[in-house]
Amino acid sequence: MAQLAIKPSIAFIGAAIGTAVFVLLSLLLHSIWVLLLIYAAVVLLGYILGAATVGTGAGEFFRGLLIGTNAAVNWAIASVAFPEIFGEGAGTVLAIVVAGFAFLSAVGAVARNPLYQGLLGYLNWLLPLSWPIVAFGFTFFILCLLGALAIGSFGVAFFKIERLVFDWKTGTLFTRGGWISNLNPINTAFNMGNFAFVDVVYSGMAVDHEAGHTLNLAAFGSLFHLIGAVDENLLRQADAYSECLAESHVPGSAGPLLSMWA
Repeated sequence: MAQLAIKPSIAFIGAAIGTAVFVLLSLLLHSIWVLLLIYAAVVLLGYILGAATVGTGAGEFFRGLLIGTNAAVNWAIASVAFPEIFGEGAGTVLAIVVAGFAFLSAVGAVARNPLYQGLLGYLNWLLPLSWPIVAFGFTFFILCLLGALAIGSFGVAFFKIERLVFDWKTGTLFTRGGWISNLNPINTAFNMGNFAFVDVVYSGMAVDHEAGHTLNLAAFGSLFHLIGAVDENLLRQADAYSECLAESHVPGSAGPLLSMWA
């Protein structure tokens, strides 16, 4: 895939349609599980069609549709969960704010703004559709720490953590080394929301690229993240749709990218 420009106006139309449809569905359906099932089908289809038509008007429509769908379903879940946590009034308002903030990633000038990106990265902690990947990432980090303390401290290199780096710009914690990081079969780095893991064999830290996946998670959700992982590892490697979006967060990258984040 070449370096491709985005078409924000078309993406915004797709986002608006995705939001409207899923807000309406959430109001009509009596089960959040049915809504999630429909959401999953749309994300899978949207990812496939968006990847197949990337760089075209249709591709931009599907990119926007995925963003709008993610924002609306985040709102639907948060509007149920947040009032129980934060109280009726504050929870209702917060659900609208966090979903609306994620929706703004469909606006090109906003998505490329460093301040917006920073807030969006941290927002994963409040976006229900980001929680599965963030939870896995936190669990992996704890397992890395436990392995380093229990085994790595006795000199077993595979379990040692060599370095911790916090990317404050997106709220992503990088762990270089540790047994979870070193299990990576392709010896590079991978992202699990606000946690990223770097194999000690890998020469760099891939901070900008993996932080791009943190932003992807907030904009597109956990299911998109998982589909992207399959696309990258089993199908198209660097040309995977999610990879090209994350790579746009790397300044001056010569790799394949769709310029959403820069």
